[in-house]
Amino acid sequence: MIFILKKYKIGNYTLDKYQTKIIKSNRKIIQVIAGAGSGKTLTLTAKIKYLIQRGMNPNEILCITFTKAAALSLQNKLEKENIKIKVHTFHSLSYNLIKNHYPNNLVNINVLNEIIEKHLEKININDYTYQTKNNSKNNLKETINRFITLFKSNNYKKEKFKEFSKINKETNDYYKYSKHNNFLKLTKKIYLDYQKYLIKNNNIDFSDMINLGINVINKYGIYPYKYIIIDEYQDISKNKCELIKEIIKKTNAKLLVVGDDWQSIYSFTGSNLEVFTNFKKYFPHTKRYYLKNTYRNSKQLLNITSKFIKQNPNQLSKKLLSIKENNKPIKIYYYKDNINKPLTHIIEKLKDKETLILGRNNKDEIKNLPKNVKFLTIHKSKGLEADNVIIINLTDENNSLPSKQIVNEFLKYVVQIKDDYPFSEERRLFYVALTRTKNDVYLLVPENNPSIFVEELINKHKNKIEINSKFL
Repeated sequence: MIFILKKYKIGNYTLDKYQTKIIKSNRKIIQVIAGAGSGKTLTLTAKIKYLIQRGMNPNEILCITFTKAAALSLQNKLEKENIKIKVHTFHSLSYNLIKNHYPNNLVNINVLNEIIEKHLEKININDYTYQTKNNSKNNLKETINRFITLFKSNNYKKEKFKEFSKINKETNDYYKYSKHNNFLKLTKKIYLDYQKYLIKNNNIDFSDMINLGINVINKYGIYPYKYIIIDEYQDISKNKCELIKEIIKKTNAKLLVVGDDWQSIYSFTGSNLEVFTNFKKYFPHTKRYYLKNTYRNSKQLLNITSKFIKQNPNQLSKKLLSIKENNKPIKIYYYKDNINKPLTHIIEKLKDKETLILGRNNKDEIKNLPKNVKFLTIHKSKGLEADNVIIINLTDENNSLPSKQIVNEFLKYVVQIKDDYPFSEERRLFYVALTRTKNDVYLLVPENNPSIFVEELINKHKNKIEINSKFL
């Protein structure tokens, strides 16, 4: 079947039929499910221009995204269209709301860990952990830090610990009950000490900024916005969702959110995938639209990556389309001892092309790269694209891809949805890496210890992948 891409004109914009429907829609609540490289920024820019051309004051449009870089990028694109709109991050919006009502000095990010460490000095680690290879104070410290971050990003108060204790009492396993009971008591003490420190020092953290913003809107109201547009909505947390609901309650504004649950990779900062996948629970009477055409990846790459990501059960199903052809877009280069040989060979081969080298962690960074080649972690690459992509650290080790760091079961109290399919978020992370390319993606893989994700791709798509063994 031949896929023909029809185009439509709205003002100066050339758009596909899916983009056009969204821009012309007058529905009060719109959720847009956008595939990787499907032109969502163009859609948002055209939507804003469309609203202004139909008489809306730019000041009545509240535009929000999640990072400073994304906000600046969208604002620059709007300015090129002669649209003067301030694009906020959730935190810049909340800071402006609370600055005249609450303390707004951000706490040093090390404070929580310092408080945790003081408490951990006084305990017997075996009372709090299971007999596993991750049975360490470091692992417990990370779990408590993440628990408190998620606790606050859900806008929970200290009384919530009573509810957690009741849930724990329902277990029939005394050994498990005891471990959870000890963990909850310890974490409550640390949480309360942390909150005392914040109050005493007139400090707030990022979660407080959002939670206090909700309080300010509730008490004092907010500028009478008529339309709210939010990008990267798959990164939303529970309290940021509450903030938006509070704004709509006060202003009766319309809402359009854009996101891709297949690219949800920030649960460690409090993002909650269920708020996106179950959007209608939070905003009834939602009209859902899909951006199906991708302008970045070939149809062959889409075929492989879509099947790979769909292994995760708690995600929305979508079909992505492309008119681009590339017979074998994934190229696996095996090496024996030295990754530099295949890496140098590929960089030399792609020397005139813009190339991204992606690693799982900061420690994977490769320095002194030639012009047109840039290293980023996969997390920092989200939203970007390049002519070609090289992925490294594809070993079967704890800190590679997928990372084997076990998500501790103590977090079940503060995570809204059971996302317990093996390596579900790591799978999304690999999907993000694979879909940054406009052309080819090169996987550099050690022959004697390959990533389980690479093995899976070969087992399921061997005849669609180019495999190179000349560096063995």
